[in-house]
Order: sequence, then structure tokens, then C-alpha cells
Amino acid sequence: METDSGNQQESGDPQESGGHLESGSFSQASGSQEASGSGQASSSSSQSSGEEPSPTTRGAWMGSYVTEFEIDWLYRSRRIPEGVACRIPDNEIEPDPEDDEHVVFLAHFERGFGLPASTFFRDFLDFYDLQPHHLPGNALFYLSCYATFMEAYIGIRPTRETFARFFNLRINSVQGKEIPKPKPPVQCGSCIVGSRQGSTFLKFSGLESCRTWQGTFFYVKNTGRADRINLPPYQEGPPSRTNWSYNPRTEHAETNRVVRFLASLKKETNICSDDIIRTFISRRVLPLKRRAHRMSEMYGPGDPTKITGRALSKKDVVLKAKQICQTAMPFAWEWGLLPLSSSNRPTQEARDRFPSIQAEPRGPLRKRAFDSFDPDPYIFWKDLKMGKTPAARLGRDPPEPTGNPEELVVLEIHERVPPLRAEAGTEFVDKLMAQGQKNKQPASTAGSSHAPPSKRFRTEPVGEKEVGVRRYGRKAMPTASGPALKLAQGHRALRDPQGPQPLLLRSSPHHPVPGITSASPFGGHNTLGACGSLHRRSPHLEEDLPSSRTLHTPRRATPAP
Repeated sequence: METDSGNQQESGDPQESGGHLESGSFSQASGSQEASGSGQASSSSSQSSGEEPSPTTRGAWMGSYVTEFEIDWLYRSRRIPEGVACRIPDNEIEPDPEDDEHVVFLAHFERGFGLPASTFFRDFLDFYDLQPHHLPGNALFYLSCYATFMEAYIGIRPTRETFARFFNLRINSVQGKEIPKPKPPVQCGSCIVGSRQGSTFLKFSGLESCRTWQGTFFYVKNTGRADRINLPPYQEGPPSRTNWSYNPRTEHAETNRVVRFLASLKKETNICSDDIIRTFISRRVLPLKRRAHRMSEMYGPGDPTKITGRALSKKDVVLKAKQICQTAMPFAWEWGLLPLSSSNRPTQEARDRFPSIQAEPRGPLRKRAFDSFDPDPYIFWKDLKMGKTPAARLGRDPPEPTGNPEELVVLEIHERVPPLRAEAGTEFVDKLMAQGQKNKQPASTAGSSHAPPSKRFRTEPVGEKEVGVRRYGRKAMPTASGPALKLAQGHRALRDPQGPQPLLLRSSPHHPVPGITSASPFGGHNTLGACGSLHRRSPHLEEDLPSSRTLHTPRRATPAP
């Protein structure tokens, strides 16, 4: 498994080892698409393209390829509010923000981050003395999952104490034989978030490949007096590892209650990690964005804490999930445990166990106008077609109204079908991709194989030791001779019509016999089951093997004198 920058992780806590470490990634808007033969959609916006970077350049600044299309998407999907100006980098390799500017990453916004940042995320950065560029994409995904569980399945705000009980931080170092030890941290993604050894929290798997997520940085700045960003000032350099060894263990009372509550949920319900992922995706909410109330207080399509009131289909939820993590979630998924909401309140037992549920009542009910289009659809990134971002949003002029919403309805949703599959057809492409698969599954009607292997192993004495020697069976064209044989229906043994003794039959590749292992003309062995199917199968096998037909084996040709 590759890590965030393909480099080594060193634990921030010498007493902790193991853990669940994956990394996040993000690709260029015009990145390549990967087809999946199993029908599962690939993650176009989360898989990078191009050559694999060298070990010494992984995690290094590489400039930015963010365009106005992505910036406009962030505004339309309410990931960035009005009152925040964005500036796309010019040709600088490393960030060079101006006064009062902050550095943010498009890859983070895709995984549950939004502006202004939530109180928990800001507290997380301040407590561990971290910058956004220290966190790879998967770190944001894990933080989003943790915050979703706390709010949508317990009903309380996430805290750094409970986070530190379940997770720890590790350093990601530059690798290379020519680099002396101790190896320095990478420039981007040097802080890895992983599960603590023995953690009882639900397990999640982020994307394994991370190559160019650091190329999605750009600058944001408040245009008014209100702070609509809530991030620390930008500081270059590696993290200081402040408080990385912190673990409250059993010293924090509320964390102890969370651990016991999670254990009871896992024992008494069918809660799973996929429930957490589809909660914040299907509810169209950003867990790491500051919101008016918790997820347990959400109340419908007009809830202002959502990026849109438009509902997603189950298939779209799965496709969006596969863009940010590894999951086997089926298209026809069902809830293991429904998340909390205004119509699914926490139980009295939970309210008694966690007083903060009642201590933070929801504010007055407010509703936002229903969107006439989905501002955040499931869509091909390279096919993304949006209107040009207004100059005001790029920080060139004072903010101005965006105009008639009907003029902004230029999003086009495309099916996730590669060009070859669309032109040639799904059945043809699937058959083409199946050719050459080394571990191709046998047909459902194929019998078990008991053929001897084509490679034989034995040991031979070399000096005073016995050394394994690999021998390969010699391949020969199969031949057969003898009188014509009859295959009696209902009998498993083949007998000579002129005698009672069973025959040892060497079958022809043109007339295989059920239940008999024969040499293949392509090398190796084929085995026929009782139903007459092969791993290497003749297209007319059923026609060649009627149970009542007399089979004739070809006689060995006699050379002409």
C-alpha cells in the first residue's frame, strides 16, 4: 500500500505502533479516467495522472493547476461563501500568499472541508500547531468521518480529546538512499492521521495513491470585517509536532462515555463505516465547515447547513464515495443504522449519558430557497462545464451580485462511460478486458480440477544440504491409439468393449471425455467436470459431448514406407 507521499511514517507517539494509514489524492481537472471492468466507477477527480514521481520529489511543492472552473464550482456548491475572495496562483512553485491571504487546497474541499472552517477543525490545527498543507487529502476524510459520527450518531460536537483517543499523528519523511538519516519531513502532507493501535473506532480506507494533491492550492482572503475563513495564518515549513504524543486515555470523562456508547452501538446495531460516509454525502453537508447546528438537528431540504437541498440517488452517493475513499458500498445499499435528525432524536439514554446534547439547543428554524439545479452533481471533472467565475470572486473588484440564477444553470451531468465502452458496447469491452486476466474465474458450470501441476519440485543433495530444484514437465503433443470406444450413459468408468478390465484412456484434445484429465495443446492440463465444461473451453463443447454418442479416438498415423 502506498502512503500519502510514498514515504516512511514515523510515529509521533513512541508508545503507539500500527494503525490505519492511507493517503488522499487529487488529480488535474483534465486527468485521465480509469475504466473498471467490474462496473464500478473509477475516481476521476481523485486519481492523478502522469508519471510516478521519484521518491525524493514526492510531497514536494509543484506549483498549482487550479483553474477558474474549480473556483466557480466551490462558490456554487457553497463550499466558499460570498465575502471570501479567491486568487489563483501564477507561476510560483511554492505558495507565496499576500497579506491576509490563506493557502487552501481543492483536494480538501472535496473531502468535507468548507469555509469558514468548523470550530473543531480550527481547534485541531491550533492544538497540534498544524497548517492545511501539512494534511494530505485522506487526513481531511478521516476528520470528516470522525466529526460525522460524533454529530450524527451521538448528537454532540467533536472534541480533540475524543479524537486523540481514537487517532494519532505520524510524520511522513522524504525517502531516498542518498538522503542521510534522520530523513526530513516532506514539504506537503507531512502529518499522517491514522488509527491508534487497538482503537475501537470504525475503520475507513482512503485512496491509496497520492501524487499531486499538493498541486491544488490557491489563495483565499476575507473581503469584509467578518472572518469567513477561520484558518491560522500561513507559515511555511514542516510541522513542529506539538502535542503529537497526546492521548487522554481514560482521563477524559466524556471520551470514556463515547467509547462505551460506541461499543454498545456496535454490539446492538448494524452500524458500519459506510453509514458514516453516506451520511455526510447524502445529506449534502460538509462536516468540517462551520454550521448553524449539528447534524443531529438537521431538518429537511431547506436546511441552511446543506450545500444544496437536492437529493442524491443511491448510485450517486456511491459514486461520490468512491471519489474520496475505498469502499465496497453497493449501488442498492441500505442503512445499517439511521443517523440522527430532527425526526430521529437521540434516545433518552443517550441524552442522560451526554448532557451536552441538551445543553446546546438548536436555534430558530430557518429555511433556504430550494435550488433549481444541483450545484454539486456527480460529474466528470474533465467534462466540467461551468460559467466563467466573476472577476469579483477572484478578488479583482469589490463583491457584486452574481446575477440571474438562470444564467448559471450550465452544469452538464455526464454518464461515467469511457469512450471505448460507449462506442463498442459494454459487452464487447468486458469480453476484451477479460482476455489476458491471469486469475480469471472459471465458468459457473466448471468442475473442480485435480490435474497434476505442470511444474514438479524436488530436493537434491548439494554438499551437506538438500536444495529444492525446480523441474518442468516436458510438453508434448497428445496422441491416442486403440479401437473405437463407446461412452455408456450413466457409467463413470470406461471399459473396453472386448474385455471387463477398465482402460487407461489418453484422450484427444478434439474429443475430450467428461471426468478425464487430459493434456492441453496449449500446455498445462485441462479438467472436465461432470457437466462437461472446461477452464480452456471449446466453443462447441456441449455439441461434442452428448452422453450417448460413440466417441472415436484417432489412431496414430503410420508413416509411409
